[in-house]
Amino acid sequence: MAINKGARIGITIQVIALGIIILLVIFNKVIPSILSWIFGIGVAIALVGTLFELSKKNIKR
Repeated sequence: MAINKGARIGITIQVIALGIIILLVIFNKVIPSILSWIFGIGVAIALVGTLFELSKKNIKR
């Protein structure tokens, strides 16, 4: 199953933000709220991209 472009971008943003968060936790630093917002935006982009792809498949049926 292929991952559409919107979901791939969202997942990439999530992975980058999560990697930075993990590094900050390892070094016992405070996680900035902007990083949490970026992670949340990545989740939203991935969900919207997936929903658009699913709606296209339902219309074609």
